[in-house]
Amino acid sequence: MDSCRRKLSVYSVMILLLTGLISGCGEQDTLLVPGVSLELAKHRKERISNVQYQLRFDIPSTKSEPIPGENRLIFDLKENDSDLFIDFNVAEPIVESVTVNGESIEVSLESEKIIVPREFLSTGKNVVEISFEAGSKSLNRNDEYLYTLFVPDRACTAFPLFDQPDIKASYQLTLALPEEWKAIANGPVESVTEKDDKIAYSYAPTRPISSYLFAFTAGKFSEVSRQIGGRNLTMLHRETDSLKVQNNLDEIFELHAKSLAWLEEYTGIEYPFEKFGFALVPSFQYGGMEHPGTITYKAESLFLDENATQNRLLGRASLIAHETAHMWFGDLVTMEWFNDVWMKEVFANFMAAKIVHPSFPEINHDLRFLLAHYPSAYAIDRSQGSHPIQQPLDNLKNAGTLYGSIIYQKAPIVMRMLERRIGVDNMREGLRKYLSEYAYSNATWDDLINILDDFSDDNLEIWSDAWVKRKGRPYISVWLRTDEDSIVTQFNLTQRDFYDEKTNWRQQLRVMTMKDDSIHRFDVDFSGQFMEIDSAEGIMAPNFILLNAGGYGYGNFRMGPQTTARLLTRMDEFDDPILRGVGWINLYENMLGGQFEAGRLLASIVNQLPKEKNVLLRQRMISYLTSVYWKFTFPDQRDSVASEVEQMLWNELTSTSDSRQKKMFFNAYQNVVLTQPGLARLKSIWSEELAVDGLSLSEADYTSLAASLAIKQPSISERVLQDQLVRISNSDRKARFEFLLPALSSDEVTRDAFFESLKDVNNREKESWVQEAVGYLHHPLRVATAVKYIRPSLEMLEEIQLTGDIFFPKRFLDNTFWGHQSPQAVDEVRQFLYRNNHYPQNLKNKILQASDLTFRVVDLNKETND
Repeated sequence: MDSCRRKLSVYSVMILLLTGLISGCGEQDTLLVPGVSLELAKHRKERISNVQYQLRFDIPSTKSEPIPGENRLIFDLKENDSDLFIDFNVAEPIVESVTVNGESIEVSLESEKIIVPREFLSTGKNVVEISFEAGSKSLNRNDEYLYTLFVPDRACTAFPLFDQPDIKASYQLTLALPEEWKAIANGPVESVTEKDDKIAYSYAPTRPISSYLFAFTAGKFSEVSRQIGGRNLTMLHRETDSLKVQNNLDEIFELHAKSLAWLEEYTGIEYPFEKFGFALVPSFQYGGMEHPGTITYKAESLFLDENATQNRLLGRASLIAHETAHMWFGDLVTMEWFNDVWMKEVFANFMAAKIVHPSFPEINHDLRFLLAHYPSAYAIDRSQGSHPIQQPLDNLKNAGTLYGSIIYQKAPIVMRMLERRIGVDNMREGLRKYLSEYAYSNATWDDLINILDDFSDDNLEIWSDAWVKRKGRPYISVWLRTDEDSIVTQFNLTQRDFYDEKTNWRQQLRVMTMKDDSIHRFDVDFSGQFMEIDSAEGIMAPNFILLNAGGYGYGNFRMGPQTTARLLTRMDEFDDPILRGVGWINLYENMLGGQFEAGRLLASIVNQLPKEKNVLLRQRMISYLTSVYWKFTFPDQRDSVASEVEQMLWNELTSTSDSRQKKMFFNAYQNVVLTQPGLARLKSIWSEELAVDGLSLSEADYTSLAASLAIKQPSISERVLQDQLVRISNSDRKARFEFLLPALSSDEVTRDAFFESLKDVNNREKESWVQEAVGYLHHPLRVATAVKYIRPSLEMLEEIQLTGDIFFPKRFLDNTFWGHQSPQAVDEVRQFLYRNNHYPQNLKNKILQASDLTFRVVDLNKETND
């Protein structure tokens, strides 16, 4: 029986043999593997229902002490034909006792599972009671607080349960806490009791939710509540700057209230959970996480500085709308399996874009959508690490690798295409039907497409196959024929798929042509590989052709030399900001494709940025400027243009009267400064000897400025860093800066030791800190000493994926490669992938995505030199 991995008494075995109930060991072997395999998930879902968890955690005041836990697990069993596997993924699990239906059993653990032999189970209702020591991996314990983060499969790293999204359950929680602590959880507080130096909060049972959505936050927090629209909203936070809290509080609550009201009206469904609250946590791993009743946010994303840029204000509003939208899209209706995780994210982003419109009436939201989604989506789709929106997944332990810009940025673009195709009203009615039909349950993408098909004359399955289930983007170009009088006789679009010529990229496009003052626009529904625009026949041969002029197509839009030259020199002549946005995106993408030199784009931005008045476009142009400046301009070239770039940014900083744009230009200026006069100016600002009229800097700004000075002026590095450490008053921000100091050090040995320390998982607990530190190690001015970190970083990646949260592997890689532009860096990647031929594809994709620009700059430089 050892081969069956069970510990049974001889008597039990005899009974089972006599009754013929022993199932084949081979079947159980396929289920009993680390993580939660798709096979195990299906096996449990077919047999288990009506799940309830009654949980208790006794949390001590010091994070080094263990957390005793109890779980009373109640469920119905349809077929008692195999052992029961309860997920518990703790490095050194401590399970004090297991009782099944009132009978104590021997504890058996294997492959991250507690094994309950089937002879102790019954068809129908079962109760399993487990006393255990909680795992700390996903409890995010700090000296004065903790918070849970269980997405995608991390609940089992804290307590035993069925950790898969399609076994929804009711969670009833009790937290015993130090008496000075406060807490927030999914359900409303049912009772509060005090005993000795502890206070116990008992929370009402939740409505059915998936395991990754169960959550609580506890610690030394301040609590604020507001009554808005008849609904009570509660917030926990640790911000010590009372003025910052006061300046942000009203807007934070109002944005939540507006999002809730909008979603109730759009979906026709009242807020689907018992309470609404949120916790603002310092250095939280993500912008936010959609736990029903207790959304968790990164504090820095909601508590903004006084002169926050418009992008930051929009970002906060969108983040709040995004997480609130999840209450319906993801929490009320949840994907069956994490291969469809993109569904919850696409609707959260898609709805967020709609929700923020009324709060920012001065913003061109079509432009904002274009700039917020397309560049990030293209960054992945142009790389060799591209992947479909919907990806295969064999085991939940790999679910974190599915996250990224394709599901967060490309998917909303695709969803907008779908809405344009079937109509706004039809989309809304289809989504209402979807939410009602699958409320408190699970659904797949195909389930939704089947519903939306009833509201459309198109074959949405064919459309979905290209845009959702295939990777990449089409390459779209134009070809035309003219007669001897330069009259167009044939105007053709071609659409080529880099990966699969059979893909039918059906999409709506607008093509704009110009010949002197003659302008034509052609709206087409493009499918297949070739399309002739009949309506263009008879026009004068254009000297300017802009593909995707409407801003709603998706692809690599190739431009000819005349179109490129006009955009580079005369972009400001286009009145429509959408056209300018499309123009800049197309220019950057064509530059990356080797259609023209990066120096021309940099010169164009320096020349045209002062002429651009739209703040969203200014922000995008600055992003491209810094990318070209650091990545595609080599040190000697950079030195020759630094003064001009700095002067342009300083002029804009000092001439604008908009305090938010001042902050935007100051951040850009600080980023690029290399000249001695520029560095001296930054030093004077940091030391508060120089003030810029209308520019207000926060403690975080001065800290960032100190880091920049430390890297760019090694001779004053240690003094600036130590002085800044003394100036930081907030304990959380001080702890963060102390962590960063070795990465900022001018001493290479110190930096080497810091990098070595990151190989220990315990030193990577604060993932946002680690990401920032890695970025400092790989700053463009330090890459000569940082190439040696690339190979060990790649060798750490599999462990980082298994031990870190969902965004950490890609962000770790992004910060590793951002400063590199050398053949040596490219060789490190090539050699690693060659030596690891069977490396997991999803992680290989992350490497190829993060290193894409490094590969491109090396290839482009080689072509230029050849």
